[in-house]
Amino acid sequence: MGSRFLALLFVPGIAAAAEAPQSHSHTRVALALSGGGARGIAHIGALRALEEAGIPIDAIAANSMGAIVGAIYATGRDAAQLEQIVGSMEWASLFSGRPDRRTLPVARRHDRYAALAGVSADWRRARLPAGVLADHRVNRFLIQHLAAASYAAAGDFDRLPIRFRAVATDLATGERVVLARGDLARAVRASVSIPLAFAPVDWQGLRLVDGLVSNNLPIDVARQFEPQVLVAVDISSPRLLPSEYESALGVATQVNDLLTRRRNSDFERAADVLVRPDLGKHAATDYSGFAELQARAYAATKAALPQILERLAGAGASCPSPRPRTLQGARLEGTRIVEVAVEGNDRVSDRLVRRTFNVPVGPGYVMERGLRAFDKIEATGLFASTWMEFEPQAEGVRLVLRVKEASPNRAELGLGYTEWERARGSIRLRNQNTFGSGEQLELLAAGSDAQTLLQASLRSARLLVAGLGFEVRGQLARDKPRFFEEDGAEINRAEFERDVVDAALRSSLERWGLVEAGLRLGRVRTRAQAGIDLPDRSDQVGALFAGVSYDTLDDLAWPEHGQRLAIRAEWSIASLDADREFRAAFAEGRLARLFGRRLTLQLDVQGGVSRDDLPVYDWYRLGGSALLPGYRHEELKGAQSLAAAFSARYEVLGQFRLLARAGAGNVFVHTREITLRDPRWGLGVGLYRPSPIGPVAVELGVRNGGATLISLSVGWN
Repeated sequence: MGSRFLALLFVPGIAAAAEAPQSHSHTRVALALSGGGARGIAHIGALRALEEAGIPIDAIAANSMGAIVGAIYATGRDAAQLEQIVGSMEWASLFSGRPDRRTLPVARRHDRYAALAGVSADWRRARLPAGVLADHRVNRFLIQHLAAASYAAAGDFDRLPIRFRAVATDLATGERVVLARGDLARAVRASVSIPLAFAPVDWQGLRLVDGLVSNNLPIDVARQFEPQVLVAVDISSPRLLPSEYESALGVATQVNDLLTRRRNSDFERAADVLVRPDLGKHAATDYSGFAELQARAYAATKAALPQILERLAGAGASCPSPRPRTLQGARLEGTRIVEVAVEGNDRVSDRLVRRTFNVPVGPGYVMERGLRAFDKIEATGLFASTWMEFEPQAEGVRLVLRVKEASPNRAELGLGYTEWERARGSIRLRNQNTFGSGEQLELLAAGSDAQTLLQASLRSARLLVAGLGFEVRGQLARDKPRFFEEDGAEINRAEFERDVVDAALRSSLERWGLVEAGLRLGRVRTRAQAGIDLPDRSDQVGALFAGVSYDTLDDLAWPEHGQRLAIRAEWSIASLDADREFRAAFAEGRLARLFGRRLTLQLDVQGGVSRDDLPVYDWYRLGGSALLPGYRHEELKGAQSLAAAFSARYEVLGQFRLLARAGAGNVFVHTREITLRDPRWGLGVGLYRPSPIGPVAVELGVRNGGATLISLSVGWN
């Protein structure tokens, strides 16, 4: 394999040293598990079949998704526990590359004008990311489920309840690297580093990527355990048919497949028993239908059991007599933290990192708290990559936070389409850590049929004292809501020009809450438009505002978990030079729950009240498929409002969801008129699917009176 590969034999802790693992005389059955993206979840079905038959699995060599499944199993979990872990994880989100909304403080969530793509830059040149997808969720998942076992085994994968090897590829040479010692979670992370998708992993001077490039089904690695029987489970995607590589993309996919298979052939060896479940054309990127994948692998492995048992009997192995699965060694949970070290930061001050990553020295380590602190570091946006490692010390554990700083500047592009906005685009320019204490300076430009916006803001989570932050925001906006006849016929778009400045003090409640209060000054100009009874007018704005938010939704528009309640109030007063005096308060809530793996139920409520002279441009607006199906977005407008809606989504095929909605509500002139009698109502049905460019949904709404409306939305709205 060349002089470079031979040199690896002398580097401790990397796989070249593991290419000849320690011989164990009682290795009865070794498994080789292939990679295959989402198809790799099928490995759980194979493990369950072997487990039920009492097949004694003593060693596992695996790649990519097989390494995730195999490593967790090797730590002592059984198939049922492994299935529970997988069932509780949002795999499509895990590999979406988008940050988990719940890990970000409420003040830093960009639900409106979310980014589709972006590029970072320092002060000299643009810097493309090492991987298209952000890896925090993957890192967090692996640390959560593998770090404790790695600590107990002192970094020796032979000391796990089931001996384990992960396969990766040296990006510099293309040589295979077999990982047998070190940080178990990090080793698996290297094995799943799909080129272009995820950034390579730095490991003992090497840059490692997915073992798919060199050895997707590591039979020869499993053979080095010297097992009496070697069982290989291959869930990799089938070869493409000629009809599937007629397009340019298909040709590129086929070429990549040919090169990968050719490279893999360098390590090809025969297994004693090969299990190749028929998973059909299930895509490696389709993280749905896990039950079917596992069932097919279970059936295929059950069919192979007689052959496995015959081989074991021929080798004289006792069966069933599985190896004890208790994890032995030092316990990470509760071990006293003797040091917290931060490595890799340069521009970002050590003080800022430690203030955010607030894990104290002295108490025992608690994984749940450590992961929360880890999330806080990620949420700052100051780092391109983060990792936690745990080093045993004489008196406890040394926790090391390894960071790789992100470029200080970033430009993001957002695109989308909705029935009410038509095409929408946005550009967001952001500078991180502007003054050295975690501040964020941002410029946002956005445009659609409904609004044009230019906004500049400066925010910080800290002002003089911990827990108190601020935001100053200036906005030049042209708001263009549609006005309608009583029967729903569109009249025209109004036009309100808002030139305002907000200054607010803010206090974050962990990541799920925000309390703020501030001052708004500026001007709103109403431009007369044909058919709408609103004359030209200019109003001076002077108001106090306050708000409180509680938000644990995993996604704002299409949630599966969590709840949200937001209340805001505004008091426009003459002493601040306001031309109109009024008081207004608005509240909205959303609750979502996933039942089983397919059904999501969602409840939405909102209401607004006001007193005195609430201007038309601040009236509450109702309508849209989410709240009143059949009514156009913002079709109903008034100084008071009340509405509620219930919706259900059910996964029917792949990632497609059928959805049904029912909503009712109305707007009113005075608070005394608010009533539940004779509401406007609507019913809706549709189809929804996540996609790389954001959710895509088509819905048909029917309103009271029988009028129908078809709406389409694309992107994160």
